[in-house]
Amino acid sequence: MWAILRGFLLVSVSFAAGAVVTGYFILTRPQLRPAAIAAAPNQPPPLPPKVPGSAVLEPDPYAQTPVAAPEQALTPRPEEAAEIIDLLRTQFIDAPVLISQPLTPATLEELFPKFGDKAMLSETAVLTPDPKHKTILQTLTPQNVIYWRPADFSPRELDRLLKQWEPLLAGNPRGLIIDLRNFRAGNDLAGAAAVAGLFVPPQDVLFTVEGLNFSQQMFRSQRQPLGLKQDFPVLALVNRGTRGAAEALALVLRQKGAALLVGADTAGEGGLFTETRLKSGRFLRLATARISGFDGTNLLGTPLVPDLAVSVTAAADRAGYDGAYQYGIRQVAAVPVPDREMLREREELDLPLDHSLTDRQAPHDVMLNAANDILTGIALSRYGK
Repeated sequence: MWAILRGFLLVSVSFAAGAVVTGYFILTRPQLRPAAIAAAPNQPPPLPPKVPGSAVLEPDPYAQTPVAAPEQALTPRPEEAAEIIDLLRTQFIDAPVLISQPLTPATLEELFPKFGDKAMLSETAVLTPDPKHKTILQTLTPQNVIYWRPADFSPRELDRLLKQWEPLLAGNPRGLIIDLRNFRAGNDLAGAAAVAGLFVPPQDVLFTVEGLNFSQQMFRSQRQPLGLKQDFPVLALVNRGTRGAAEALALVLRQKGAALLVGADTAGEGGLFTETRLKSGRFLRLATARISGFDGTNLLGTPLVPDLAVSVTAAADRAGYDGAYQYGIRQVAAVPVPDREMLREREELDLPLDHSLTDRQAPHDVMLNAANDILTGIALSRYGK
């Protein structure tokens, strides 16, 4: 009996936390979809501290995931020094500054961490397209939310969205979730501008790019926007894998599309990057140009902080994200709660709760479920359903 009550209490507390979060945003940011919006700063205003469901969601009771630990940055190895120095001198955005620096194998270990997100080492390629990354575009049930995970920002991807958009809207969805997590087409700024144009009036300045071998280029919206209603909510999921063009799009959606960013801090790699495989087998990413928002917001070396941070380990977040391809997005988006009828029958028969009835193989996508809770809370506060 106690197990049954505890299950219902956990569901009630989780839903109440989501309602508090959505209530706060509705009160402070009612303009969820204006045609034009005043410039917003890069960092959102701080939320009331220590309020359940405000600044940071508690770990989902069904996910059982601890708070994410910070990633450890890799440093150059002695055998990589000469190769890295040559690449820094010829490709790095700050190469002109390095001319006066005593950049040697002996000083590289000390100087490299100072480059921050503009120069990063990794064990595997980060910018290479992931063949497993496929487009997902469908309505999530029972939340009745449109979910779009673009594989890239190509014209084909946009055409797919536009062809299905009217049928998707016919179901009167509660909102739109754009998933920009783990996005690897980081240099496609033209594509990011094209996607942004779906949410921004034509000819609006979106962002600029400028670098070592790039004269300043300004990107404007060129497409006809989707024509969403003023109160139609849009959320963008972001994490440490949101970089480059995806960060630029996330910033535009926040500043000019009044979207809310949900998830974790982005990569802080808002720029054009090269990625070279070193003789050691590791990969070196170097920034060659920086992206700035229309208001001058610097995206290179400055991660975007989400409006609503969700506590989840990188491994659990990735498992939920990848699980959508194997089990379907609707499976990873659903919280495995006990069936009400099953609970009632068990209570009447005074039998212990059989947890095997609620277990499932599909991992739980904590960030996606948090976004669903927000949109559900918005719908309940507005329409009571």
